[in-house]
Amino acid sequence: MRTPKESENVYRFLLHGIESGRFRVYDRIPTERVLATRFGVSRPTVSRAIHRLVKEKLIRRNGKAGSVVIAAPPRRKLTFGAVLWGLARQHQEESPFGAAGSELLYRSSLEGWSVILHDPTWTDNPTESGLAGRYSMIAKEFIQREVSGIFLMPQEILADQYISSTAAIVDDFNSAGIPVVLIDRDIVRYPARSRVDLVGLDNFGAGFTLAEHFIKLGCRKIDFFAYYTRVPTQESRIAGYLKALEFHGIRTDAGGVHHGNLFDRAFVTETLIRRRPEAILVVSDSRAACVMQFALESGIKIPQHLRIGSFDDLPSAARLPVPLTTIRQPAAGLGYLAFRSMIQRIEEPTLPPVHSELTGELVIRASSGTPISSRSLRK
Repeated sequence: MRTPKESENVYRFLLHGIESGRFRVYDRIPTERVLATRFGVSRPTVSRAIHRLVKEKLIRRNGKAGSVVIAAPPRRKLTFGAVLWGLARQHQEESPFGAAGSELLYRSSLEGWSVILHDPTWTDNPTESGLAGRYSMIAKEFIQREVSGIFLMPQEILADQYISSTAAIVDDFNSAGIPVVLIDRDIVRYPARSRVDLVGLDNFGAGFTLAEHFIKLGCRKIDFFAYYTRVPTQESRIAGYLKALEFHGIRTDAGGVHHGNLFDRAFVTETLIRRRPEAILVVSDSRAACVMQFALESGIKIPQHLRIGSFDDLPSAARLPVPLTTIRQPAAGLGYLAFRSMIQRIEEPTLPPVHSELTGELVIRASSGTPISSRSLRK
């Protein structure tokens, strides 16, 4: 016997379709057989959902001709919550996700809906005091407001963690019946995947593309400078970088990935002097800016002695002492895709979790340098 929840899912799908205009007046809705197959339920379960809409005078049954929409209720106004990093700081333009937040606002406004934006961070430090508490307060506010859905950028996964602290509030949202779409990163350590919808950059592909760029310039000793956290986006970029080395027949060096505080001058300069790489990939533009500064101040010329590439393409990347080669984060695209994913989740709550990735764009600047040799590359 099917549960009332399964009938409710079919009902909500049809009701939202009518409210949103996907099923207009005089349109036929999908047949009971089609709906039963789509939701994996029995036809009597579908029939109960349709009967509710008949009683609400939104649908009329026409026997073998199918069921037809006869009226549309006043369009429901939806309010979403969004938790994104870097929106509230002094230099907001330096957040790669400002455009994602703007896109969420824009897409919602086109539908007459609204988004409540929150930024729980005060600094770039993922271990900053009070961060988890601010996440919790924001979650409680959204649950009390009974928002229609949450766009959520989780806390970073620290070195001693295998799951983000934000997983607890995702559970709270699930208990409250509020759908969640993660933006940029997952709540579990790479390569594991959670059962929550996620929209982000193809970080593996980005790491592969950036590493291959330097390989094609003739570099063979390429290191990766990573932050001490284990955020899935970073670990996926490292995996792509390692795969590029393997693909081009370059022996991987177990000491080539450096996890540490990239804002620490001693850590960066000592590692560069000890390793003497031809090129380095840095996990993000903000960290790359510090690494570049420390390198230049220690007498390492860029790109003559060291080539640097990074990820995000912040506005400042082109204004650094040596303009930075980077993978452009499609932030507006992430906002749009997250919005579409949320609507799909509201319409069809029983769908399996969907993880969507967008391709970044390689932006080549002076920090790449010019080809240094004609060494043979794998075709």
